[in-house]
Amino acid sequence: MIFVSGIHGVGKPFFCDMVKAQLGIEYYSASELITPRRGKAFSNDKLVPDIDDNQPLLVEAVEELRSAGTDFILDGHFCLLDAKGMITRIPAETYRQLKPNRMVLLTEKPEVIAKRRRERDGVDVQPTDIDMFQAEEARYAREISKQLNTPLEISSGAEDEQRVIDWIKAGGR
Repeated sequence: MIFVSGIHGVGKPFFCDMVKAQLGIEYYSASELITPRRGKAFSNDKLVPDIDDNQPLLVEAVEELRSAGTDFILDGHFCLLDAKGMITRIPAETYRQLKPNRMVLLTEKPEVIAKRRRERDGVDVQPTDIDMFQAEEARYAREISKQLNTPLEISSGAEDEQRVIDWIKAGGR
């Protein structure tokens, strides 16, 4: 399983569609896997009040996907915004249980993400807040990569995505 992360609005579905088109690897978003198990959808403001409660649901869904025996991409996060809007790390145990083979962190210019969030979600997010969120996502991604001894590749934005796809194609080397 290839874990593709990044904050809301960074372009994970777009990137995963590119990977699927070029490499034929199916992808699933963590929220799509969690939603039917928790019985309610996530809000557009992207605040998640029950971060810890959602993780066992995600692990269970990923274990079901793994039983098919094919490689896939999981589009998710290292950090989320809790109910109060505070940047919150997803428990490290979640990643130990998910056992990703490779990890990708997508980043983008804060102004680009702010525009996407405004247009897509109707939410105004300040570029400085986006910058802080991306920095914490990157710090934690590096920590998890080191803890799990799992290769991590970090994209610097849309112009860098093909390089990351080539890295995936090469098996994370």
